[in-house]
Amino acid sequence: MRKLPLVGFALLCTIPLAGAQHDTDYSKVQIKVTKVAGTVYMLQGAGGNIGASIGEDGIVIVDDQYAPLAEKIQAALKSLTDKPIRFIINTHYHEDHCWWERILSEAGADYRA
Repeated sequence: MRKLPLVGFALLCTIPLAGAQHDTDYSKVQIKVTKVAGTVYMLQGAGGNIGASIGEDGIVIVDDQYAPLAEKIQAALKSLTDKPIRFIINTHYHEDHCWWERILSEAGADYRA
């Protein structure tokens, strides 16, 4: 019973943080590309980082970001290669890791969840 107030307090503390990401002005976010080694890159924008590995037949990305940043992320990847995105590995299910499925589906790409 003593844990219930602590859980309630913790939830109240996280509500403002969850709402804060929706107030982000994505038009001001810039995607920074950093070469890690060889053909491995890190993209930074809003939220977490994106890992990108460019292979002979395309790109593998680890994590993605918010849907409003899709065009900026695609442009950053195009600055590295014209090869398509072949695989997406999302490390968790939060909303900042869900936009590529929509983008690839709209492009008619062969994408499997």
